[in-house]
Amino acid sequence: MHAGGFLLCLLSALQLGSRSQYAPDEVTHLPGMTFKTNYRQWSGYLQAGKGKFLHYWFVTSQRNPAKDPLVLWLNGGPGCSSLDGFLSENGPFHVSFLVANHTACVHGSFKQALKLLAFHSQVNDDGATLYENKFSWNTIANVLYLESPAGVGYSYSDDHTYDTDDDQSFFVKFPNFTKNEFFIFGESYGGVYAPTLSLRVATGQAKINFKGFAVGNGLSSFALNDQSLIYFGYYHGLFGEENCCDKGNCNFYNSTSDTCKTLVNVAFGIVYESGLNEYALYLDCEGRRAYHRGYEKAMSHLFRNYRKNLHSYKVLCILTFLCVNQSLFNAM
Repeated sequence: MHAGGFLLCLLSALQLGSRSQYAPDEVTHLPGMTFKTNYRQWSGYLQAGKGKFLHYWFVTSQRNPAKDPLVLWLNGGPGCSSLDGFLSENGPFHVSFLVANHTACVHGSFKQALKLLAFHSQVNDDGATLYENKFSWNTIANVLYLESPAGVGYSYSDDHTYDTDDDQSFFVKFPNFTKNEFFIFGESYGGVYAPTLSLRVATGQAKINFKGFAVGNGLSSFALNDQSLIYFGYYHGLFGEENCCDKGNCNFYNSTSDTCKTLVNVAFGIVYESGLNEYALYLDCEGRRAYHRGYEKAMSHLFRNYRKNLHSYKVLCILTFLCVNQSLFNAM
């Protein structure tokens, strides 16, 4: 979805004085809840153009909903469900969930987002217990989690096309929050979503009390993303120095050196194909196995200048942290 689509869906100034239409969406009971809530919450759909519907979950602040800021939260991907952030990161409750194989989000699949919750399970790993997150962002803010674009999670498009010119908005449905300070937050590919959407909000015609945006672990530059992966692996002890530097200047992104390309692909394989989980590196190693399907989208963003195939360089793992490139191994 383009930034304009987000903007029109969330920030349309039409009918702001109309009567609230959100009562049917209010969530008053959840099975497995282990604590008493002191906030209100709604889950439903915002119509994003003809035949297109974006699923949202909105929780009010535990402090002062009328005066506390309103935050829009967007997970990245592109295509990751924002319910991942809601249920496993900064939402008011988390789900205990136990699965054999942990998987990151795949095209925003809510099922895959639930699997990711296993990383954060603390009590009763039965998949049916909701426990309080005392560090939830809604302790001080009203938070809107939006699954976007259509096709992600529970959001859908009747005709299976996903570019939209949305003509409904969150503020149409919740007009009481139009005067709250408004912030946009995103992670990962939110490094693209958050600033581009914020620009549209800041320069648009809608009368919204927009105050700023923030990005965590964001993808905002493919070059920086490539450079960061090598430093990430090096400083976590996954491999040694890469011979891609000249007088302190290192180029892992678009080097013309065949040696550097090979070394970068070795490093890439160690991170993604040795059974490690780059999102939770200190969990138990799952052993030698193919890369997670859930990482395929993330991998597609890396080293695009000279990676023609994600499996061009296979990794042979001798020990947990002793991995060598198969092509180099065969050449010995």
